[in-house]
Amino acid sequence: MDVVVVGSGDLERELLRLRAENARLLRLLGMTGQQARVPAAAQSGLFLEPPGVVTAASTPSEKVRFFRTLFAAREDVYAVRWENSRSGKSGWMPAIAGGWSKGASRPYLRLSDEVVAEHLSGRQHIGLYPLLPGDMCRWLAADFDGPAAMLDALAYLKAARAVGVPAVLEVSRSGVGAHASIFFSGPVSEAAARTLGMGLLREAIAVRGRMDLRTYDRLFPSQDVLPASGGIGNLIAAPLQGRSRKDGATVFLDLGTLEPHEDQWAYLSSVHRLSPAEVAKLAQRVCAVKVGGAVERLAAATSTKTRPEPSPIVTVALGAGCAVTSADLTPATLATIKHAASMSNPLFAERQRRRLSTWNVPRFLFSYEEPLDGTLVVPRGLADRVVSVVEESGRRVESPTTGWPGPSGLSSWRQRRGAIKRLRSAPLPTMSSACWWPSPERARRSWDVR
Repeated sequence: MDVVVVGSGDLERELLRLRAENARLLRLLGMTGQQARVPAAAQSGLFLEPPGVVTAASTPSEKVRFFRTLFAAREDVYAVRWENSRSGKSGWMPAIAGGWSKGASRPYLRLSDEVVAEHLSGRQHIGLYPLLPGDMCRWLAADFDGPAAMLDALAYLKAARAVGVPAVLEVSRSGVGAHASIFFSGPVSEAAARTLGMGLLREAIAVRGRMDLRTYDRLFPSQDVLPASGGIGNLIAAPLQGRSRKDGATVFLDLGTLEPHEDQWAYLSSVHRLSPAEVAKLAQRVCAVKVGGAVERLAAATSTKTRPEPSPIVTVALGAGCAVTSADLTPATLATIKHAASMSNPLFAERQRRRLSTWNVPRFLFSYEEPLDGTLVVPRGLADRVVSVVEESGRRVESPTTGWPGPSGLSSWRQRRGAIKRLRSAPLPTMSSACWWPSPERARRSWDVR
């Protein structure tokens, strides 16, 4: 056997050649060094377990197996979509043996490979129940509806990318809504997954202040725990439905072009999946959602360096409620005021504590309104909080004189509020040894506000 001795100079030249070749390939692919890095140990960049990496050329059985691994859901039940051609109504219901009929009690049909194959081929559209036994899940999806759904979803993805969370964007069945999903390499506590998702939503709302806070109820799984009565949790429409894919719906988008990936399977095979340890760490890193009295100061967006500069003067009017012009506020200021005008729903907490179904029970109660005149109206008692948050954002508050108590408008109102605060913090009058109860004159002097 011949032994080839390679000198250190040859190794250095080969290393330089390989580095130059890597740089050339990165330029051709349009990738940065950060994008081309090797996945961290806490993440799984590729599917190492069967069926491994799947592409459009893979067999149908490999695609079914991959689909069930990535979109892991309960196997003892799935949902089917129904439509009434006469009324135009549609919806979802659990698949039941023998079909649904009023008053009948039949077992659920199991989610099988054949059912998934029919979904992927377009013969039916199924819904998945992602909350697994033991209050665990393998993926988390945020559902965005309405005309601004795509803008809301992009804000969510921006917040996710800022903290290193790999999220994907899917166009819903309607072609208007959007789903943003995060995948896990193993079972994750639903409470930890939802904490991460809600923290990302809070940041997204700070980036895009006009997002509806009801989006907090559009995370799937929608509950932290399964109902003790044998409930199955909430469902979400499964992606990659064969017939919808032909119309460019239920598919995943390239964030650079917002067009569907040419090879959906190859793209999903390359998506990073967070490990349970990584989810727990990220759940502690994201900002907790604070509402009501817990909102003490402005919560600025941290996932963007762009700082919008709207009007330097914010118009606030005090009538039956406290109204502020939304266009005068930064997105973070608008989001902070909305959260201050909200509160946790005690019914939701009680039902979840008792492991009852929380379907159609909102997590938060909202006491703000957004009329068509472009204002945000919150309860009158939050006027102090509105003024302090607006001023913390560097804006000056002005108000119509007639909208505030007193002849001199806002300045008079502030003076009176300051006097009330000093009065509340003033010490109680001391009792005189000569008189059990102070005289009216002495009481007046003791409580005098200077």
